This record gives sequence, C-alpha cells and structure tokens, in this order.
Amino acid sequence: MELNLQRQTITINETVYQGSVEHPIECDGLLPDYCPDIVKVLKCNAVVHVDSSSVSGDRLTIEGMTVCHVYYTSESNQIRHVEYKIPFSKNVDLRSSPSDPIISVIPSVDYVNCRAVNPRRLDMRGAISFTIKITDQKQVQFISDAIGGNLQFKQEMVKATDVLGQCQSSFPIIEELDLGYGKPPIGNIIRSDCRIRLLDQKVVSGKCVVKGEFLLHILYQPVEENDNLQVMEYALPISQILDCEAADEDCICDVELMVASCMVSPKVGDDGECRAFSLDAKVMASVTPHRHTEIPVASDCFSTRYESSCKHAPVTFQRLVNVVNEVAMHKVSLDLPEGIDCVLDAWCEVDSLTWKQRGDALQVDCNLTISLFARMENRECLYFEQQSQLSHTIPLGVTCDDISFEPTCDVLSSSYSLVGKEKIDLRCDVMIKGCIYCTIRRQSIASITVDENKQKQKEQNKLYIYYAEPGESVWEIAKRYNTSPAAIWEENGIQEDSLGEKCMLLIPIV
Repeated sequence: MELNLQRQTITINETVYQGSVEHPIECDGLLPDYCPDIVKVLKCNAVVHVDSSSVSGDRLTIEGMTVCHVYYTSESNQIRHVEYKIPFSKNVDLRSSPSDPIISVIPSVDYVNCRAVNPRRLDMRGAISFTIKITDQKQVQFISDAIGGNLQFKQEMVKATDVLGQCQSSFPIIEELDLGYGKPPIGNIIRSDCRIRLLDQKVVSGKCVVKGEFLLHILYQPVEENDNLQVMEYALPISQILDCEAADEDCICDVELMVASCMVSPKVGDDGECRAFSLDAKVMASVTPHRHTEIPVASDCFSTRYESSCKHAPVTFQRLVNVVNEVAMHKVSLDLPEGIDCVLDAWCEVDSLTWKQRGDALQVDCNLTISLFARMENRECLYFEQQSQLSHTIPLGVTCDDISFEPTCDVLSSSYSLVGKEKIDLRCDVMIKGCIYCTIRRQSIASITVDENKQKQKEQNKLYIYYAEPGESVWEIAKRYNTSPAAIWEENGIQEDSLGEKCMLLIPIV
C-alpha cells in the first residue's frame, strides 16, 4: 500500500569534535638591556590569549599568543619583571568538514618552568592545552504523520532548543589611565592583570548590545626604588553593538568576551615623569543565539484496518536550561611565613575546575592558587603560594537526568587585609560562565509497513467498558482494542495519555 508520509525536518547540533590538545612552550630568552641582572627567579607563569579559531574543511586552526611572565630579584633586592611573547598556531584534524561550525576553544596552562642559565639569560619550558568542542548543524528527517491506511500515531511535543549559529568579532580598548592622587611616578611595571566582566546584554533584530567592564590590576615599582610597590586598579566600562544576523528578540544569547591581547606601558608626560599608563588591548567577542521550539515526534503507530509495523531510529535533542553568568565570592584566611614585614601584592588564579549534578542543582568546584609577593624583615623579597578550593551551587530549576555543561572560571578581582603579621584574609570574586543543556533522547519512526492483504477483523460501532489502573496509557489501551486514541479521549472527556487514577473508560470501536 502506498502511504502519503508526512516527514518532519529538524536541525540538530551534532558534535563534530570534542577533546583536548596540547601545545609546547619553548623559549630561550635574553634580558632586555634596561633590565638589571637576575639574582633569583621568584615566579614564572604564562597567560594564553586566543586571537582566532576557525575551521577550513576538516581542519581547525587556533592562533594566538602565549605570554610568559618572569618575576625575579635584582642585585638591589627589588622585584623585577620581564615578559616574552610566544606566538602559536595549532592545527587540529576533525572527523568531518562542518558547514556551519560552532566553535568553543578554552585555553589553559598545564605547567611552565623557568631557570636562569646565567644572570641575563632565561630558559622556559612548559605546555598549554586547548579544550575544544565543535558542533555542526545537521538536517534530520523523521515521519510525523501519514495519510491512508487508517494509521494512528502516538505523538509527543518535545521542547528543544535550536542553536542558530555563531557570530565572532573583535574590538580594541585603547585608553590613557592616570595615576591616583598622591601616587609616586611610575618606574617599572611589575605585574598587570586584565579581566572582562559581562554585566548586561540585549538582543535587537540582527544585533546584540552588550555592556561590561574591563578590569585592570597593575603593580608597579616607583621611580624611587626605596618606595614600596604600588597598586592601581581600574574598571573601564564596555559598551558594544555586536552583529549577529540570526538573533532576534525571541533569542537567548550566550555572549563570550575574551581578552585576545593586553599591553600596559608607562606613558611619559610633558614634564618627563610617568604619571599615566597606556593601555592597548584587544577583545574577542562571540555571540551564540538560541531559540526555544517545540517539535512533534511520532514514537509509535498502528493501523486500525490492516496489519502494520514500523521501524524506529533514535533522535537526540538539546534544550537550553540556563546561560550561566554568575560571580561567586571566595574568602580564605592564610597563615603567613615567619619574618614577614609586609605583603606587596596578592592574587588568585584558577588551576582547574570540575562539576557534578546534585539533584536539582549543579556543584562547581574550582581549585585556586593564591599567590603572594612579600618583603621579609631582612628586606629580602620572596614569593609563596597556597592552594584553596571554591564550591559554588547553581540551581537547575528543571528535572533532568542528562545534563551537559562546560563551564569556565576566571578570577575577576582579588583583595586582602593583614591580620597582624601572622595571617592574611583574602577575598576573590570568581566568574563562572557556561551554557547548561538538558539532553533529550527519543525513538522516532523511521519507516512504516502496512500489509493491505491482512485486514483486521472487528465489529464497528461497539462500545466496551474498561476498568483502568492508575498510570495506564490510553495509547496502549487503544492499541489493544484496535481503535482510535482520540475516540477514547473524546468519549471520556480526558486529555492526558497517562491516567492519574483508577477509573472506568468507555472504549468506542471506530
């Protein structure tokens, strides 16, 4: 029998690649002429800036810069800083060639080691990693209805979310930042740290308006080396209109703002003094719009007139539960080493993070490294660090057993206060971002066979009485009696397939 099958076409996001790749850090660096000789290396770390990530054919290319920072003491027992920029280009082979890829690349530093080969030469070795997820939009067809053969379909409206592509762009932040009142002139910049905090977003047709803050922390050495190190902090407002043609007012957008580069340098004034900083930064922006939808899925069928059968195929949907953009505050009290005269600077960095589902909430655990520069009573400068852990709970608001979440954590700011010379109370604000998805799996009808040579025997216009138990399915009852589920619902004035309580049903045969 020829059936007029009605097929539903949907777009699903298929994972093309998911995994992690490593890239080495190798640098043999000489000190610039203006830097004094190295006496002791205090600390070496690295910051990874991704400038671009693009897919061409079956290959992903990640380009950017690894900036290695080395902090050391000079012969005058002052903390000095030197940095080395190492550009990278990493290619990753994919299993297929996505046509409209959505790219997520999260960089991290595995480790970095540094040793002084001589007073003016440094050898740095380490590794960075990229956690990558690439999805592609794929068209999938399944049968949702049919005309002919007296077919009955069991349909369910599945609440899903369409991901409408990804829009990427960049914009500069160029500023001249004056010193605070009473601050001594700038000699050398010891440490600078920049972060971005997204505060608000609004979708207008084809555009996404974002507002945020560019947070900058600077530790500098004054011109007079005997002066203590000074700290300056700035919060620069960000307001940008990002193009995204697929977005409209009904969309929920996941917005990512990442620092692609950041250069801070002293600026010499007309009087010859450095009383301002010159900031030249680049921000990468990514907008991923989502739209909620309902998709009719037929999971079963039978004919009330002929013997029939159907074959099934699995289909997977995702529904966006929440776009997380939360700031968790972490407080910790640490013991200081003996002989500390003063703390020069303190900051936090995220080492790693994990998450797990606990009932109707997610628990995110971040391992933090707390770093400090301090001066001893004998005027020696030192660096030390301790580990701490932050746990943060995110309510789900929905019931789902199959959650997908790929969070990122970044420390926005750190502040501290001394408790005598034995303890330090430190507070840091950690931003947690990411999209929470609920994965929905269903069986859909892939094909239907109706044998018109095997007609079912039944008597029309009969009415049966059936005593149903709680939880029974009207669909299964109709299938057993070879009648229409819609007729049972109409005859008994019910709307749900699952019966909530024990009851008597009238079963019309149609």
